[in-house]
Amino acid sequence: MNQAKLKIGFIGAGAIHFGRPEVPWDHASRLEKIGGLEVIGIVDPDTRRSDEVLKDRLASPDYGHMYTNCRLLANYEELLAMNPDVVFIGSPPGYRGSPLGGKNIELEFTRAGIHAFVEKPLSVLPPEEFSTYACAVTEACRVNNIVLSVGYKFRYHAAILKMKELIAQHGGKVMAFNARYYFAYTEGINKYWFNSDISGGPIVEQATHFCDLARYICGEVDMSTLDTLLLNDSDEGEAGKLNHLSNQAEEDIPSCKRIPRVTLSHWRFQDGGLGTLMHSLTLPGSRYHVTFDVQLDGLQLSLIDPYGSSSILRVRSLEGGNPNQDQDLVFENDMYLRELDTFIIAVRQKKQSLIKSSYEDAMKTYEFTWAIRRQGEAKMK
Repeated sequence: MNQAKLKIGFIGAGAIHFGRPEVPWDHASRLEKIGGLEVIGIVDPDTRRSDEVLKDRLASPDYGHMYTNCRLLANYEELLAMNPDVVFIGSPPGYRGSPLGGKNIELEFTRAGIHAFVEKPLSVLPPEEFSTYACAVTEACRVNNIVLSVGYKFRYHAAILKMKELIAQHGGKVMAFNARYYFAYTEGINKYWFNSDISGGPIVEQATHFCDLARYICGEVDMSTLDTLLLNDSDEGEAGKLNHLSNQAEEDIPSCKRIPRVTLSHWRFQDGGLGTLMHSLTLPGSRYHVTFDVQLDGLQLSLIDPYGSSSILRVRSLEGGNPNQDQDLVFENDMYLRELDTFIIAVRQKKQSLIKSSYEDAMKTYEFTWAIRRQGEAKMK
């Protein structure tokens, strides 16, 4: 028996929902593969952008039928009035995640009984200003039996799931978690990302994925042990000076609001192990470098190129032969497809338990990223 089509709407016509040549992780192309959906509205104040997106989707011989009845909308209230089954919220975090009218999008849709997929970060508000709002969203989901998923896609990565399996089989406790996120900045930069007030900064907005993985793999962080250093644009030695910014990215941004060039943080997990994170804004081009590893007694797991369609999980252990030899496990992976497929299944079954990243859990990652940011900023004053 065919299932009824779910009516869905998008808030935001940007890359996260509809992609661009250098961005392979758009939601629309995955949802088109999943099928059983009808797009009834795309919300974006930039109507020229949304018009281009819709024309492109309608032109597809395979998926154009999903957009036949789609309307272009200037504000989210119009979509709310259309009562979709599901909304995908991908507008910049400075325009959502807030109790202020016009920015309380998640709360309005969940209170209306509409399932939601929300991009990270949850907001740009400090956690103490955001927490009451987050609790209200969580309560609305509970009362209305709403499925809400936050876009921490690495929790659905095939190699990450294998890593958790190997850790469980090995036994013992994680001793060290080490993450590196080296960002390439000279091409194709979104100007809003360089303003900490708008984007939240590189840890809250970008390296949040690896803060989330630290919690997902190793458990909660002892916040009292956190220590962070920043290298800023205003560093007296001028080590933070960037000479190759494109599109005048920082021309009108005060120095105090420009994002750090390097963030280096370390902490202790509540279970005893140690964690480190380094984010840098240094690489030429548009291809950045990301890797992280986890160490236990007698076991090291390193994930190489986790954003790639093909990733390597490098394993060194005492099991199965030469303990000095690495074993490379190759994973053909589309974590974005797995994440969205899980979400659609959860919506159809009304099972929040299928979701690996709830709003309530994502709030803990949000608090962690803000703690890293604030710890570093406090030392710069």
